[in-house]
Amino acid sequence: MKKRIKTKHKHHEEVIRQQIEEEIFNGKNVFFDNKLKEATEKYTERIEYLVGANNELMRELVKCEAELEQINNEKEGFVSIPNATADVIVLEENF
Repeated sequence: MKKRIKTKHKHHEEVIRQQIEEEIFNGKNVFFDNKLKEATEKYTERIEYLVGANNELMRELVKCEAELEQINNEKEGFVSIPNATADVIVLEENF
């Protein structure tokens, strides 16, 4: 009777070991999948936060540049020229 119980337990151990090995080697490991999912969600949330912060800073920068341009335009004798136009202007010198 004891021999039968031992072989039965050994059989169950082998079956469980085989299932675990299949899960690990076939990519069905639930533990690692959950950890990967958690890490992915964590970094996705962080990326979304950083992109949102970057967009907010860009809006502030555009706003500040517009205010600066307005202040500079109010100065006497100042003419605003876009960069694309300024790049092709040829300056003449009087010798």
